[in-house]
Amino acid sequence: MVISAALVGNPNVGKTSIFNRLVGARQYVANWPGVTVTKIEGATEWKGNTLHFIDLPGTYSLTSKTIDEKVTRDYLFFTPPNVSLLIADSLNPEQSFYLLIELLEITNSVILVMNSIDEIRNRGVKIDKFELEKHFGVPVVFTSAKTGEGIDELKDKIIEVANGKHSKKVLFDYGSRIENYINKVIKQIPDNVFTNKRYAALKFLEKDEFFYEKLKSHVNIECDEDFSSEISKTRYEHVVYIIKEAYSGNNLSYVKNINDRIDHILTHKIFGIPILIFVFYLVFKFTFEVMQPLSDLLDVAFSNLSEYVKSFGNNAFISLIADGVIGGVGGILVFVPNIFGLFLALGILEESGYLPRAAFVLDRLMYKLKLSGRAFMSLILGFGCNVPSIMTARGLPDEKERIGTILSSPFISCSARLPVYIMIIGIFFKGYKSEVLFSIYLISILLTAFSAYFINKIFFKGENVPLVMELPRYRVPTFRNIFIYTWNKGSHFLKKAGTIILVTSIAVWGLTYFPNHGNIDTSFASYIGKGLEIILKPLGFDWKISTALFFGGVAKEVIVSTISMLYGFAQGDISSAKMLLSQSLSPLSAYAFLVFVLLYIPCFATLATIKSETGSWKWVVFSVVYSFSLAYLFSYIVIFVGKAFIF
Repeated sequence: MVISAALVGNPNVGKTSIFNRLVGARQYVANWPGVTVTKIEGATEWKGNTLHFIDLPGTYSLTSKTIDEKVTRDYLFFTPPNVSLLIADSLNPEQSFYLLIELLEITNSVILVMNSIDEIRNRGVKIDKFELEKHFGVPVVFTSAKTGEGIDELKDKIIEVANGKHSKKVLFDYGSRIENYINKVIKQIPDNVFTNKRYAALKFLEKDEFFYEKLKSHVNIECDEDFSSEISKTRYEHVVYIIKEAYSGNNLSYVKNINDRIDHILTHKIFGIPILIFVFYLVFKFTFEVMQPLSDLLDVAFSNLSEYVKSFGNNAFISLIADGVIGGVGGILVFVPNIFGLFLALGILEESGYLPRAAFVLDRLMYKLKLSGRAFMSLILGFGCNVPSIMTARGLPDEKERIGTILSSPFISCSARLPVYIMIIGIFFKGYKSEVLFSIYLISILLTAFSAYFINKIFFKGENVPLVMELPRYRVPTFRNIFIYTWNKGSHFLKKAGTIILVTSIAVWGLTYFPNHGNIDTSFASYIGKGLEIILKPLGFDWKISTALFFGGVAKEVIVSTISMLYGFAQGDISSAKMLLSQSLSPLSAYAFLVFVLLYIPCFATLATIKSETGSWKWVVFSVVYSFSLAYLFSYIVIFVGKAFIF
């Protein structure tokens, strides 16, 4: 028997951690039909049944104000799973129980999953499972995503609920006035429009856009009042009462007080920014210096492998394997330890609860500059890849704010640029590697802010919206969750190396090898580079650097592959290659090159995402022209200021 089960819950309640416990590595990612919202699914076998899980987007409500909310609500209402799992944070149940009441208005095939039960016990708080089951009318399972407690019991309960056990419909009373209107609406809903008439009536009274448009031609209640506030208030009254009945022992406010004390320091209006800067400085210190010995070992290994392949002869095929494949892809893979180190550090910050607070601290600064606060939530994802960073903008209800966020997100320094930084910094700035790397990321944040301000001011001129978010409580990171986070993020880099980077590296090799059998100075690539050199010469970039930037438009990592081939790194003569590169760039032009790589045109995948998210080529063209112009301008400023005041 195949049983479908959807995981529903607020952000930061451990929903995805429970999902990972249920399916492990047996998961796959797709998009919901018609939208770019990520759809994560997985399956596992349990007692002769196939349990198919869908991890729905995190949401606080089943309205349709954002695409995330719409996807979650539409899936549950129009294509309901056999079982819905409401994942609740045991230590912070108010929002979860509110969402549960909304969910129970759609279906009663629900299991309430009280997560973080181990933390509840450690704090001396008791939860009466019987009281929760009595008030909500659904089975309750206590779980811990950290330890795996309750996961097997949860699988058993899924099978029981799917087979019709524990079926008990609970109706929440909204008071005589609203109930009267609900009944009036129900009587006027045609049978062929909605089958769940009570839920449709509630949404109609709440002025939910979808249900209101569907029913306004059928329903006439002689009242145009918006009942959403009154309905919401009644739900919260139910929630408060149920918590009072089910919770005992130490007060939950004790946990919140501890978080508040830590937040008083980490999000302090004066100390918050210096602490954030210091934390991220340590991240880059770890990424560069702690992980560098592993990168050096890989560098030696790929160089030796390339030399070994060349020992078999000197022809085009040998050159393709040694220089194109090993030199090109291997030149990228040597930075895998640094990439995984970055995600390991970011994973620890996210798992501990600090990363959302970093966004909060940044937002307070940016809001003073009249910027859109919500735009900076995507900044955190952008450190990994600009594509999901842009896709997070779909959760913004305001269209102008969404476009502004999408267009400014590519200036966040993604992990694909990191290999370029490490290569150049390692050659030109040996004495202060971490400081230079940190400065590039700082420039990234500042210019993202500048771009958001500029784009909103010029195109949209709307009011900035402050960032409103619920900060998760602090947690001690678990090895399992950190490993899953690091692998999920880092494996994307490995897949990219085996696909896009491999194909592009072979293409670059062909353009550098032909038509004169390896004579780079008269190759097809040289014609491209020398044409671009005319434009980039004022920045101190020769034709080889210009060629690398050209191919970097496909994927930023390809810049490293191209430089490796053009300067001889791929041929294994590292010291000579470094000397050639240091002759092409001065330390000043090398820093300008880093700034240019940070800012110039987004990669193909990012441009494709901009097109799919905005639905317009206009914004794709704007992104290319604007980013290249900004890169040229600020790189030239680096050269000008450097020559005038430093060198």
